[in-house]
Amino acid sequence: MRFLIIILCSLSLTACVSQDQMDVKMSKGCAAGVNTLLDERGNDKKIKEIKTTNYSNEQAEGGLHRRVTFEAIEEDGWLELDKTYSCLFMQEWGIFKSSHKALLVQVKIDDQLYGKKDGTILGGFEDFLKLTRAVDDAMAQ
Repeated sequence: MRFLIIILCSLSLTACVSQDQMDVKMSKGCAAGVNTLLDERGNDKKIKEIKTTNYSNEQAEGGLHRRVTFEAIEEDGWLELDKTYSCLFMQEWGIFKSSHKALLVQVKIDDQLYGKKDGTILGGFEDFLKLTRAVDDAMAQ
């Protein structure tokens, strides 16, 4: 009985991960993914500054996912434009929200989708792998 009480107490002391903390983490991953895709286009575009970020839940690909949308200033060395980007993540939570893993599903840039849609990978598999690696590295996963 004491062993059970000790386990329950120790579980209550472990840091619970909040959705707000994970939203910040996914924002960093999304920005890294967008920059990777902008870089692949070969036009020296990159995100200069993120002005606003919004988070929402979205039913997609057979479950509830998290959409990260941000308004940013995109620059190419000469021109600065206001742009909107978004990423869709599938989330996995550990027991008692003790851990979290976000898996990139898709990125949207200029009405162009990269990643998975309706169970199919848009573009090439290797490109999607490169994109997910950049996102995972930025989120330290």
